[in-house]
Amino acid sequence: MTELFGPGWGNYAIRGIIETSMPAQVSLWPSTPGWWILLALIIFGSIYWGWARWQKHVRNRYRREAQLALDGLEAAYLSGDQQSLRKLAPLLRATAIAATGQRDELASAKGDAWKQALHELAPKLPPLPVSELDALAYQPLNTKGSNIESLFMQLRAWISAHECPHD
Repeated sequence: MTELFGPGWGNYAIRGIIETSMPAQVSLWPSTPGWWILLALIIFGSIYWGWARWQKHVRNRYRREAQLALDGLEAAYLSGDQQSLRKLAPLLRATAIAATGQRDELASAKGDAWKQALHELAPKLPPLPVSELDALAYQPLNTKGSNIESLFMQLRAWISAHECPHD
């Protein structure tokens, strides 16, 4: 049998070289215990973080419902329903009770005690005009001279910014 290529063919420098074999593939799985511990910490930390976020979401459900109710009352007022203003004070009281769970103390609070209780829940905000809210809720409606849009903004800010014992 004759050689396909003669002895003078090709690069003389690579004659007699033995081909090397490829090394075994490197595993992507961690091989030391430290990496397994780190992986476990990341997994459990992620689960705990997700659980804590879910709990906060569940605890703040009353805030979202109060905001939706306030938006509905504002839309009703802007469409000409003056009677919707009567529901602002009960909405605020229900939100404060849901936030603290202190039904007996907050349900019976009136005047300055009520104003102080609301301010203690949101100390970074200016005090809410409780007397104006009470007047809208229980007296004949007279919105002349009152800034209802500002009242809606103050209530919206209080609902979103008040602090709860569980926060």
